[in-house]
Amino acid sequence: MRTLTKLLIAVMISLILCGYSDAAEKRTPFKPTGTTKGAKQGMKTYYMGRFAIDLPAEFQLEIQSQRLCHAEVSDFKWKERDRAKERESLWTQKLTKIKKLKLPKGKDRIIIEEVNFPNLGKWSKGILYYGNYVSPRTLYWTVLLDCGDTGIWLQIDGIKRDQMVKHFNDLLSRYHYGHENLTKDSFCLTHGRIEFPYLEQEEIYARFAGPMGMKLEIDMNETHQVEEVGLLDSFTASLAMNFAPGVDVDKIRARKRTIGELPGEEIVTKMTANRGPKLYFGWKYQGKEDSGEHPEIRIAIQQVPNGELDEKLKIWDDLLDSFRPACRR
Repeated sequence: MRTLTKLLIAVMISLILCGYSDAAEKRTPFKPTGTTKGAKQGMKTYYMGRFAIDLPAEFQLEIQSQRLCHAEVSDFKWKERDRAKERESLWTQKLTKIKKLKLPKGKDRIIIEEVNFPNLGKWSKGILYYGNYVSPRTLYWTVLLDCGDTGIWLQIDGIKRDQMVKHFNDLLSRYHYGHENLTKDSFCLTHGRIEFPYLEQEEIYARFAGPMGMKLEIDMNETHQVEEVGLLDSFTASLAMNFAPGVDVDKIRARKRTIGELPGEEIVTKMTANRGPKLYFGWKYQGKEDSGEHPEIRIAIQQVPNGELDEKLKIWDDLLDSFRPACRR
């Protein structure tokens, strides 16, 4: 019975807060850097895609990933002084992982070729391989790029080798370290940005661990069709259906709320089941069709231990109020 109740609660919350994709489990964790110019004292600015947010120092970035024009791309700080040694180690680890992939039917090897790209960054190498055993025609490129202060991983798939090479060269050649002098075309990674206007397929996910058991998640995706049912309507419908019998739902907030000039909807609830009460915070902006400046945005803090509500609401309000386009400091 406990398992069933827990499952019902999870489904209800996913409906209310528009839950996050399982793909988050595959995303790469990063360590946060120091305070960024533009944040309030005691706060740190985090840049993700075309947006930014200020968070208290207690919040730690656990995961950040992004997809830009069909390419999964992430940057990182080098850990060793000897970058050549670190590059070789990272590349060897990647090759080992790729070689363990399952072969597509009709193919006799996973790796098609390894290529150096002497005109890209200070050093770069790519590997072309079959990354999907159920799709023999699909090719994958994984590229490691040394930009000096940072390194970049990129992965892209398709069926035309040279077209993919041209595409990721175009993306990576527009990378700049840091978040200074951002423009409306800046697509931010963890440590730098790619100066590239919105064309298609942009996805950003970030998760932060905060104080008092708070886990903040931010998920942004382009949308081709704006949903007709909003967050408040979903919440009201869930309550009307008594979706999770035996679960008490106390509404703390359920209202329209504009942040960063984006008109969204907010809910804050306390849900009590057989394992005690939990707090849930959610905000959603439904976005505009095929827009980089107006993606569908979900911000949530789920399954927070009950208690210290005023303090948690203060943190929640401050972080929502700081959310904004990245090019606006």
